Amino acid sequence: MTIREAKIEDIEAINQLNTFPSNHEYPLEEAKRQLHYLLSSPTNKLFVSVIDTKVVGYIQLSEYVCTYGPKLMNILALVVNENFHGQGIGKSSLTHAEVWAKENNADGIRLNSGVERTEAHKFYEHQGYKRVKNQVNFRKLFD
Repeated sequence: MTIREAKIEDIEAINQLNTFPSNHEYPLEEAKRQLHYLLSSPTNKLFVSVIDTKVVGYIQLSEYVCTYGPKLMNILALVVNENFHGQGIGKSSLTHAEVWAKENNADGIRLNSGVERTEAHKFYEHQGYKRVKNQVNFRKLFD
């Protein structure tokens, strides 16, 4: 397995991972537009995990800077194709993200995980992440 920065050509695989297992259906053309933006952004990074030329997972990070805490990198997504679970891909993705975050002067990493994702919580805790608080997520989309 190799981990590399995402390329625009990876969008179909990324979009498929977003749809299943993540249940985030989003039109491919819109996802492609978002990926174009992310690839050009100095404060966002998306790495893909590749086995035999096939994208089997990805991790997305974004800078998290506020006036009440240190500069962190925020993991927005960590997805591994279910057929490849248990092969160390998630762990390797986290390690890769942590190295990139340190190289970009972050003091650490934060992430949010849905309350129902108990297996993911165990995984993150096993990787040294600490549960900080429970939250409710709000969203308002503009027309």
